[in-house]
Amino acid sequence: FYLQSHAHDLVDWLPWTKESLNRAKKEHKPIFLSIGYSTCHWCNVMKMESFKNEEIAKLINENFIPIKVDKEERPDIDKYYQKIYQIIHKRSGGWPLTIILTEDLKPFFAATYLPPEDGYGVKGLKTVLPILAKAYKEDKKEIEKRADAILSLMKKIEDAQYVPVHLDLEIAKKYVKQNRDYFDKVYKGFSKRVKFPEASRIKTLLDIYMILGDKDAFSMANETLIFMAKGGIYDQVEGGFFRYTTDRKWQIPHFEKMLYTNALMIDIYTRAYKITKNELFERVVLETIKEIDFRFGKDGLYFSASDADSDGVEGGYFIYDYTKTYNFFRKKGFEDSKIKKILAYFGIKEDGNIDGDSSNPNISSSISLSSEDIKKAKRVLKEIREYKKYPFIDKKIITAWNAMYIDAKLKASYIKSSFKKEALKSLDKLVKSLYIDENLYHQKLSSKNPTKMAFLEDYAYLIKALFSAYQFSLEKRYLNLAKKLLKEAKKRFFIKNRWYFNNKEFRVVADLDDSYYTSPLSIMIHNFLTATILFEDLEYLKDANYIINKNSALIFHNPASFPEATRAVLRVKVGDIVIKNNKEAILKNLKKILDIKYPYIFTKENSVDRFLVCKIDSCFLETKNIKNVKGTIEDLLKFKKSDQGWKKRLRVDER
Repeated sequence: FYLQSHAHDLVDWLPWTKESLNRAKKEHKPIFLSIGYSTCHWCNVMKMESFKNEEIAKLINENFIPIKVDKEERPDIDKYYQKIYQIIHKRSGGWPLTIILTEDLKPFFAATYLPPEDGYGVKGLKTVLPILAKAYKEDKKEIEKRADAILSLMKKIEDAQYVPVHLDLEIAKKYVKQNRDYFDKVYKGFSKRVKFPEASRIKTLLDIYMILGDKDAFSMANETLIFMAKGGIYDQVEGGFFRYTTDRKWQIPHFEKMLYTNALMIDIYTRAYKITKNELFERVVLETIKEIDFRFGKDGLYFSASDADSDGVEGGYFIYDYTKTYNFFRKKGFEDSKIKKILAYFGIKEDGNIDGDSSNPNISSSISLSSEDIKKAKRVLKEIREYKKYPFIDKKIITAWNAMYIDAKLKASYIKSSFKKEALKSLDKLVKSLYIDENLYHQKLSSKNPTKMAFLEDYAYLIKALFSAYQFSLEKRYLNLAKKLLKEAKKRFFIKNRWYFNNKEFRVVADLDDSYYTSPLSIMIHNFLTATILFEDLEYLKDANYIINKNSALIFHNPASFPEATRAVLRVKVGDIVIKNNKEAILKNLKKILDIKYPYIFTKENSVDRFLVCKIDSCFLETKNIKNVKGTIEDLLKFKKSDQGWKKRLRVDER
């Protein structure tokens, strides 16, 4: 969809193919590489402002080989050039990503959104393009020198051999401290400017609370979840999360809804609900699943994202004009005093909170409404939206993102049991549609067969979902396929003692970065740990520890930058617990097992008619009573949280 949407640009875009790259060599021209995705607001702005501009299109077509990449189709290319941007600018990039390459694919210029004209301290394309074209023609040696220096630094970073560092449970204290330093004490979250949901960061804080009782970890996680649930990053009318907000208060989002964002948020709010029993968290899970199933679901699988814009207005579908909204409520028979209270509750103001006088709803903590009034108000606000056009939906079905969502929905069956059957049905459909003739594929369009082979992220998230499916069903076919895919993943992506994101000619080293969504390499650590406990095979533990040890220095010095990897370290240190019994007994008592507030509990079918509670190397309880299981594990947790237990854990780590 993304490449097709640029078919009518004045820029003569080519896809990323050998033919396109060879053309640059033949014509001795630099490459103008533009990476984006169909629901990206600023990608669409740049398209309308620049790629349909005659002057700019002429500059690009005459002086460069223009290549367009959909980052959702080729996350490997995007990941590589985001790293290049970071090396050049010493900060993270984003989309659209603009990279200028030599004809030999050496990068020498990187930017994100560029305006057509100079302004706001940024040089526009009309200024930048002639400078770059002239430099390439007249000072090619200097360009090559700069490009070689960038690639040399990239290689140095990728090849860095860090001396392994011993990691113990002290990493939890360091993780909490570093996050406290980033924490916004007023509006919560872990930034003072642009704010992302950062599910991995919150999940690790919740785990630290569950295993070690750190109240600071809990308060940061809990308060952030509450602020997001009441903020503008969450669609207060229909449910579901937007990708991020541009402000500190969580009020003003870019209005894209991404499948992966919502999958991760469903997972984290379900986890938080299990701990707190906060009805707000329960409502967020139920509303988000309802919205994603309705907007993105088709035949059991899920589309990738919806756009920010509606009829050319960013957030047009989601925002409200105060006067028009007031009058609409009045037509519906609401009294003026009630209308004012409702609009105040939802943050719909006369002067707006978006550009102009429009408002994006967010919940005011100073106004109280009854649950019945809230339901009635939401129905009216939803009806107002029905007169607008819902934003464009990108109908790509991406394996990794579908697996994420299915995994989250399985876990949400703790809240609503019917989700389990729906999620298992979706998982079966995903495997049938994208695992064909022993080959896993990255994506497909709903009406077409897949052609693009899977990346590490597709394997990682699908394996994770298969393990979850086994936990909730005890059907061994899920376990068997997970084992098979683990073997395939290692064969395809573990090359010469290094994990890669892909295994094509354009090879990208896998890392622990959780920036946009949880690192697939970190997910693989967890997959190996789960395989260890479920298959009772310590070879998988070696695979997990290999990744941890290779990256131990990075984790040790800055655990807050690698939340999911830090969580994996904690998991190794405190250990998994597996509860065994016959299938009927496990499934009958599954809700009670899930209620145990220990994050690393697994279930496994056994032929015996009693519960066995085990670590990887031994069992420590045999009982017919599920209450004894719960009580024993909770007593163990209390000991771990005590000073005595903490010290004992550290001594074990030292050994």
